[in-house]
Amino acid sequence: MTSLLVTALLLAGSSPPADLPACPSGEDKPDVVALMQRTERVLEGRSMVAVMTMGIKTPSYQRTVKMKLWTKGRDYALVRVLEGGPRETGMMTLKREKQLWNYLPQAGRVMKLPSGMMGDSWMGSDFTNDDLVRGSSIATDFVSTVDKTVEHEGRKAWFVTLKPRPEAKVVWGKVELVLDRQSCVPLEQRFYDEEGVLARRMSYGELKPLGWRTFPMKLTMVPAETGRETSIRYESIELDVDVADDTFSLRRLQSGRE
Repeated sequence: MTSLLVTALLLAGSSPPADLPACPSGEDKPDVVALMQRTERVLEGRSMVAVMTMGIKTPSYQRTVKMKLWTKGRDYALVRVLEGGPRETGMMTLKREKQLWNYLPQAGRVMKLPSGMMGDSWMGSDFTNDDLVRGSSIATDFVSTVDKTVEHEGRKAWFVTLKPRPEAKVVWGKVELVLDRQSCVPLEQRFYDEEGVLARRMSYGELKPLGWRTFPMKLTMVPAETGRETSIRYESIELDVDVADDTFSLRRLQSGRE
């Protein structure tokens, strides 16, 4: 564990927010609305500053990208590539409410992305633009049901099915979520297209105590396409910290500054 990560763990806070629903570990059929709200807050907090390493594996190549992420609520997010290929280093993706922009360092310009590109691959990885900037919400964009309790790699878990609300702008026809009953943290997530075909699977690993919550320090996305895999590992993370509003300003993005 790096010194940065140790610092982050100490700064994360030991008490959960007063308005946060408790994890209903002893209930086979918990209040699913409260459960989704807690799970989302556990993973995101009110804000986040993190450094992550993304590893991309395909049948023809492997590469690694190091990046930094800032978020504030669900409406603001900024991703900056710290280390990557010559065309990638310095690239930034900014989300402001429903709008998304990319800063391209080689061209020195900003490109606005249409909402239809939220489901597109981010930098050739198996994560989408929506994944990186957390565009959709499991708590508000889906109708969820707790179908059953299961065992997942030695852990007791709930099996939850999420179907998009008619008005929600999400790219999936259905999502299945396996939630750890002890911590309310996801263990696995499966994404299905509108025809009901499994498109990809994400596993959550290396669960660590982070203040009052348990947090997955590694995410692994495996698409249906054979031979591909993308993993994200958090090198450092701080949750529920103060992030300046101008971190997410378009003017700052246009200047190429984080």
